[in-house]
Amino acid sequence: MTTKKVSKNTNKIVIDKIKQDWFIRTYDDVLATPHIVIDNWYTKTELELIWQEIELYNNRRNYIIKQAHKTTDVAHDKKGKALSNAFRFYLNNFYTNEGFKLSMIHHCLYKQRSKQFKKIISTAMPLHAENFFGTNTDSTMVSYYDTGKYYKSHTDAVQFTCLIWLFKEPKQFKGGDLKLVPAKQTIECVSNRMLFFPSYLNHQVTKVSSNKKIPFGQGRYCVTHFYNWQANNA
Repeated sequence: MTTKKVSKNTNKIVIDKIKQDWFIRTYDDVLATPHIVIDNWYTKTELELIWQEIELYNNRRNYIIKQAHKTTDVAHDKKGKALSNAFRFYLNNFYTNEGFKLSMIHHCLYKQRSKQFKKIISTAMPLHAENFFGTNTDSTMVSYYDTGKYYKSHTDAVQFTCLIWLFKEPKQFKGGDLKLVPAKQTIECVSNRMLFFPSYLNHQVTKVSSNKKIPFGQGRYCVTHFYNWQANNA
């Protein structure tokens, strides 16, 4: 049984080691469109704590939405028009270095640095593995898509992109799937599904639709981790 422990000295959230019940599909480097899909990305305990964190953001949604509209780093087309109309915000803008230790979303970055995940990377992306292992910076973004939200075809200006999709059951929307354009593949939006790929791959989020207006918080969340490399003397 997994338990949550909060250290009185460091305020760090500690999760006991448990088996990762991952369902893994890998697509190798042959066509230069390597990507990895893993279901059951978060454990049951982690998922419960992450939803608590998301609900905290939902309770301050007016502030979050206000901040989201200030975001200027969304990809733009050649005419300068934003390619996405979804809400988004970076955790880095809300937490100090110490405060990050209280974020379960941030804590779960241990998974991407685990030996198990690195082995998957080495097998699925042999031409990219060392590049990922050499990354030394990351940033985390939370985006939210409800009716009418989308993200048109774009690439990310980092080295690797990791997407984790979350939504409440029963699912109240259609769409929100991700298309990897060069791979000619559509990856269905499934809750607690992770998608990892080199950021040069062109990708897009299909428009979210629903038969009726859904309450705020019942749409598609995406936790995005960007990985990059930065010189120590930069």
